Amino acid sequence: MSRRTMALATAPAEAARRHPGASLYLDRPLDLFPAAGTELSFVDFRDRVDQAAGLLAAAGVGAGGRVVIVKRPNFDVPLLAFACARLGAVPVLVHDAVGAASLGALVRTAEPVAIVTDAAIEAGGTLAEVAADAAPRWYVGDAGAHGRSLGDLSPAPLPALAVPPQDSPQLVTHSSGTTGVPKLVVHSVRSFAGHAKPQVMIGRVLRVNDPLLMCLSPVHARSMSGMLAILALGVPLGFMVDPEPANAAAMMARVRPGLLETVPNVFIRWEEVAEQRPELFAGVRMFLSSFDAAHPRTINTLLRVAKPKARYLQAYGQSETGPVTVKLHRLGGGCEDGRCVGKPVFGHTRIRISDEDGDTSLGKQTPGAIFARSGGITPSYIGYPDQRKNGWWAMGDYGMVSKKGCLHLYDRLVDRASGVDSLLATEDHILESIPQLTEAVLIPVEDGPPVPLVCTRGDLPLDPVAWAAATKELPPLADPVHCRWDDIPHTATWKVKRLEVARRLAAGELARLAER
Repeated sequence: MSRRTMALATAPAEAARRHPGASLYLDRPLDLFPAAGTELSFVDFRDRVDQAAGLLAAAGVGAGGRVVIVKRPNFDVPLLAFACARLGAVPVLVHDAVGAASLGALVRTAEPVAIVTDAAIEAGGTLAEVAADAAPRWYVGDAGAHGRSLGDLSPAPLPALAVPPQDSPQLVTHSSGTTGVPKLVVHSVRSFAGHAKPQVMIGRVLRVNDPLLMCLSPVHARSMSGMLAILALGVPLGFMVDPEPANAAAMMARVRPGLLETVPNVFIRWEEVAEQRPELFAGVRMFLSSFDAAHPRTINTLLRVAKPKARYLQAYGQSETGPVTVKLHRLGGGCEDGRCVGKPVFGHTRIRISDEDGDTSLGKQTPGAIFARSGGITPSYIGYPDQRKNGWWAMGDYGMVSKKGCLHLYDRLVDRASGVDSLLATEDHILESIPQLTEAVLIPVEDGPPVPLVCTRGDLPLDPVAWAAATKELPPLADPVHCRWDDIPHTATWKVKRLEVARRLAAGELARLAER
């Protein structure tokens, strides 16, 4: 793989040169360039990146400066990130789901030369704790209260296209924030290539040339590394930002993907599409998910309606590491343990189980803290020293390496005091037992057993008989709290913010549907 294909600054131009006819399909027009519509060739994408870079240059953005991008989710978030890199600037991608307090802290930490946002984010209060003079604000679309619209500028000339030094920062994303204020994760040119290269390698080994339909948060490192891989492989891409099942069905009918990617919590919601519109999945030969272990019920539901011999590829990793382990599921085969997330990426990553301090390796078949090592690990968080211990990254998770060398993921370390052996395994059991559920999360609380937070298809009432049958052999649980999916606080990747949910439950701010 050439250095030009693995750097954000040069990847769009290289993709346009190598794969000019490949297409990008969007579920909504770009907010920055709405007239471009919802279908772009790789050449169009390169040209829009250059156009956006010219606007940013006119706004005073230059080499080395950080640019916070916090706007409503859409494909112009990665487009703007590539545009910043084209100038030698460092994009800092932030999802508005972090909230006002966290965003204020992140902006103070990032010390940006500019903030790119939109009027909707400002009106929603997300910028409330960002000082008006923290950095010039530039708006996508209509101008806001504290700045001008990028669209009102005339593009400035661009610098010569060049691959930046391998150890220079080229992208900043943020950690999930499931356990508190997110941290800003710095990705160098070299470390971020470590995220994308395994994807390109797997794509070439599996001879991937089918259209890929992806529904991910556009601010996440996975979206950006996925874009690098897609541009390198020349694969047609459909990109969704709306995870609603109806939108998924519409985009599947339009793109007819051979590969389908989203996060496990969204694939659960798409089970109803698989059951109601199975013909849409007939051409899918591979499902891809990352971030968390996928639920066995979901995997089997999808594989049953997909192309014969289809596979579900599950990657385990973090923004800070890139993919660490990979597992291929197939109907009627493979490891039957729903907590198995596969083996390290061959030639790329290593894992070990240790005590929480990382000092004592525990070996196989003994649960403990999970540590990883790879070329994709972040150099640091902004404002923090190197977080590695002798090159090993603490994943913050609890699990075990099996006799066969597979990693089994049990819980986040912070949830180990719940009184349940594995919250994640218990959630899998509940979801497997009650098909009407689209979410089941156990929330540890200070006084009493974990509180089950559940969502159902169509927000229909939870079946009490099915609930009693599913939980009768489990450790003690509190009464379930039945909520709408949209009412639950989620991270940018649709993970449930467990600490925030616990706070809201304690304050009585998260009401049951039956109480409304």
